[in-house]
Amino acid sequence: MTDQPPTRPGLPVWRRLAVRLAVAFALLTFLSITIVGVLVRARQKAELEDAVGTQLLNIARVAVLLVDPIQHAEVQRAQREDTPAYRSLRTKLAAVQREVLLATPIRTLTDYDRAGRRARVVVASEMAERPGTWYPLAPELLDPISWSLEDAVARYTGAYRNAKGTWISAVAPIVDAQGRPVAILSVDYQVDVFLDRLHELDLTIMQGSAAGAVCALLLGLLFARQLTRPISALTGAVARVAAGDLSQVLPVRSRDEVGVLTRAFNEMVEGLRQRDFIRNAFGRYVSPEVAKTLLESPDGLRLGGHKREITVLMSDLRGYTRFAEHGDPAGVMAVLNDYLGHMADIVIAHGGTINEFIGDAIFAVFGAPVEHADHAERAAATALAMQLANDALNRSNAEHGRPVFEMGIGLNTGEAVVGNIGSEQRTKYAVVGAAVNLAARVEGCTVGGQILMTAATAERLTDLAEVAPPIMVELKGLTAPIALYELRGLRGRFAQRLPEADGDAGVVVDLPVVGAIIEDKRVHADAFTGAVRRLGRRALEAAVSVELAALTNVRLRLTYPDPARESGDVYGKVTGMIARDGVRLARIHLTSVDAMDQAILAQLLEAASAPGRPAAVSNASEAP
Repeated sequence: MTDQPPTRPGLPVWRRLAVRLAVAFALLTFLSITIVGVLVRARQKAELEDAVGTQLLNIARVAVLLVDPIQHAEVQRAQREDTPAYRSLRTKLAAVQREVLLATPIRTLTDYDRAGRRARVVVASEMAERPGTWYPLAPELLDPISWSLEDAVARYTGAYRNAKGTWISAVAPIVDAQGRPVAILSVDYQVDVFLDRLHELDLTIMQGSAAGAVCALLLGLLFARQLTRPISALTGAVARVAAGDLSQVLPVRSRDEVGVLTRAFNEMVEGLRQRDFIRNAFGRYVSPEVAKTLLESPDGLRLGGHKREITVLMSDLRGYTRFAEHGDPAGVMAVLNDYLGHMADIVIAHGGTINEFIGDAIFAVFGAPVEHADHAERAAATALAMQLANDALNRSNAEHGRPVFEMGIGLNTGEAVVGNIGSEQRTKYAVVGAAVNLAARVEGCTVGGQILMTAATAERLTDLAEVAPPIMVELKGLTAPIALYELRGLRGRFAQRLPEADGDAGVVVDLPVVGAIIEDKRVHADAFTGAVRRLGRRALEAAVSVELAALTNVRLRLTYPDPARESGDVYGKVTGMIARDGVRLARIHLTSVDAMDQAILAQLLEAASAPGRPAAVSNASEAP
């Protein structure tokens, strides 16, 4: 079953870009038509006011010419309807009203009271308004009347409302013989019928706006879908890229900004593919942590370093060098790559950094470049897991006819300088310091299947580690012996332990031996002689002619019985000196035995341990 990229929930309708764009188009269209309609309505209203006001102004000017100032002054003084002057003026004003089809009376006003917003009626074209009565004035009439009484110029108002409707009025001054304004002639006209037409225009504007909005919404949806379709494709592709799928390539269908964005996305994905390729390729030569630090940090390649407390792990295979010298090259590399692949996975899984592969040896660091406060615990857990994994590899190798190898691991915790060293052309992430050198020497003290660590590492594991009693060893470059602890198990979140050693007591044999001491890669031939007294699968006890210090590397040549013949080079490490039955015996852990000698030793063990067979194997040579 293939992993699918995570699906994202669909957006609600109101949050989709296409819907928002369509709604925006509709609102814009509605607003545009409404604004145009409002402007048209305002213009229509202004033209209406101008047209009606001009007509009323003409009526007022004609009517005021028919008013005799002397008769008007007489009516103003008498304030009676039965005078010839009143009847004459009313008849003239009524004739004008009938002629222009006015529905409202024409009146003359005097005694203008601005503060009280009123004036007294002198003559009206209709009998309903009697002379001398007060006529209320709309606020819009106050300024035109005041100005006309000041400059004797006729004026008209804009549309205004009162309790009886909407009106436009015109006023013209009545002047005396000296040309002074003494009264005002007022003409009113109700414009509600015209405003009803404006209301119809309002309705038409609203209908047009709504229709335009609907059309814009539909067209906007069609247009927005064309616009958002590539954006939706981009969104889906981005989600798949975020899930790790870098195979996305989108077609570029336009030359606008969306097309530019699509091309940029394709280029970005191609850059991510190249970056992953570089990281994966680079990570095969350095650890993934170092590769990530170098590729993502702007200062990743800067030369220099800093001090940091770390734990160093050194591991090495026993007997692999001989196998590499005599084995088939393809088989040698297959075995090595299988081993290193398994071990590297374990180191990386525990947060370590593989600083270098030195042939079959592994140099790993915990605590740099990625800091871990528990670097010692991680290193110890890695060492245990590596030994267990090596046991599994050996079983697999044995099943496939491959040689089996033992591994020694050394651990040390201390301060070291970490960072980039080299030049601008060739740079390496390095760990430098005494802590690294000591870890290498500790690893050199191990035998196959063993994990040794310094006191500095053991102190940081406190009660988590299961260790054997310490052994004191003298190491090159150190002025005093140091204590090394054999790690057998670990508690806590990395809990695991190595299987119990079988003791490897072996069988009683009597095999002459000649030994050489290996020190600092120099071989001191024929350094001692003796005889193997007990033989096991991985160790032996030999009576030797000289005292051998613990952890001394030796090369042995055994003499096999029946028929007598000498073995090849058998390598081992002295694990200690013991006394048994008054004889000084050296316990030697075998580290490298070729295939032929392994087969002979296995036959000797089988012959000595089989029921009914002699209890010892001997070539009748005398032991020292």
